[in-house]
Amino acid sequence: MGSLFQDLVVCRMSQRNQCYVAVGQTLQLQMPQEDGFDLRSTSLILKYRKTQSSPPIPHLPRWQFINDNKTIILTSAERSDSGTYTLNIYDVDGKIKGSYTLQVNIEAPVSSVKVSYSCLTFGMEVNCAADGDDLHFSWTSDIITLPRLENGSSTGKLEQDHQGNITCHVENHVSRDHDTTELLHCPGFMVFVSVWLCEVIILLSLLVAFNIYRQIYRKQKITENQETL
Repeated sequence: MGSLFQDLVVCRMSQRNQCYVAVGQTLQLQMPQEDGFDLRSTSLILKYRKTQSSPPIPHLPRWQFINDNKTIILTSAERSDSGTYTLNIYDVDGKIKGSYTLQVNIEAPVSSVKVSYSCLTFGMEVNCAADGDDLHFSWTSDIITLPRLENGSSTGKLEQDHQGNITCHVENHVSRDHDTTELLHCPGFMVFVSVWLCEVIILLSLLVAFNIYRQIYRKQKITENQETL
């Protein structure tokens, strides 16, 4: 199972780096202690004024507002919640003081990581499959590090004599997971040549047998035609 970096994601509207949340996670957006603010993405989410008689209610579903610590909570984040969030802040007289923007990215966590390999004529090919958004792949083995495979690629080629366990590590901004498989010895080039020669011999034998059968059949037809005449 992939492990989330944290069960609850807390981001501040004043932070400069982007905010990453896994699909289904809860996001807490911490608001600055101001006399008033408006939070919006594609539409208005919450309008707060300190002079209000009661705490405001968010305009969108799955959003909550905690008045005590000025925190806005998004429960069970969805991909559609990704986007740029803008916070306009106001003074006690309702005049705008400034604004913050925060890029929020909702990603599907890493899952279903599976490593497989296949033997080639000159070596073997390994492949790592996984589900999730914005995936990054890296590889290790129990013998040596595999620098040729640690470039973010989900596939790669190895020498045919490489044996042992190989592990594919997959991660994105919200989770990570891995899978390990054992690489068994692949047959060498001469084995592939032998198999290929056997297939060629079998094919030639079938062609010869077919030609012999066809010639016998034609002779029988000629004989039958002569007897009929």
